[in-house]
Amino acid sequence: DDDDDDAANPVESWLSLYVGVGGNVAKEALPSALYLGVYEAVKSALLKTPQGAAVPLAVYLVAGGAGEICGSFVRAPAEAVKSLVQAGVTTSFADACGYIVATDVSRKRVARAWSASVWRDVPMGAIQIALFELLKTYILNSPSISIDVNTLQAEAMLGAIGGLVGSVVTTPLDLTTTRIITSADEDVRGSWTIFRDILDAGGVPALFEGAAQRGLYWAPAIGIFLSAYCSFRQFAAENPAAHRAIDAITELF
Repeated sequence: DDDDDDAANPVESWLSLYVGVGGNVAKEALPSALYLGVYEAVKSALLKTPQGAAVPLAVYLVAGGAGEICGSFVRAPAEAVKSLVQAGVTTSFADACGYIVATDVSRKRVARAWSASVWRDVPMGAIQIALFELLKTYILNSPSISIDVNTLQAEAMLGAIGGLVGSVVTTPLDLTTTRIITSADEDVRGSWTIFRDILDAGGVPALFEGAAQRGLYWAPAIGIFLSAYCSFRQFAAENPAAHRAIDAITELF
């Protein structure tokens, strides 16, 4: 009977895949804008210095990390909302928003999740964009490689590589953050305690549980994200009015 019900409601089954989409949009939109705005501002400032110009890799990593730190202040509570809805702890976006601030325990849990997510998002944000920039630079400086890295397809491919590597490397910290957010325990444990519990229970392989799924999610997501951003940046560079607007926004950071 359950199979008949699922077959009779294909639209409902499809829509169930989008549970928590509101929280996910909130989790990604504004934090991503902050991430890129801060990244560009910090990168531009550091590359103008002799020290920064000499070590562009360090500049990309520092700028990407700085962008993620700023974005994390918005991303952490939004991620808590998304995770609660998707895990079935609450049934709606509004209920999840109320849940994370309802008690002292839930507020502490969000704060702990933020601290864990910083350790996850900062290295991921630094790795993905540094790898993206380095691969573009390497291809541009390699006469034997005839790829136009400024095309949408090439930027999507390079962004996907950066997203894949960054997401897999940070899987242990992502797992720790998810455990903190969805825990039903009244005693809110720290991220290091949960990390050690996972390691003690299953060893190193347990820390990378879900790494393949995480990589499959973030590779296309970052590919789309960075290629769309580069296309918009190119459009702004070719349109003076848009370029002035971008410069004005960047100066706010």
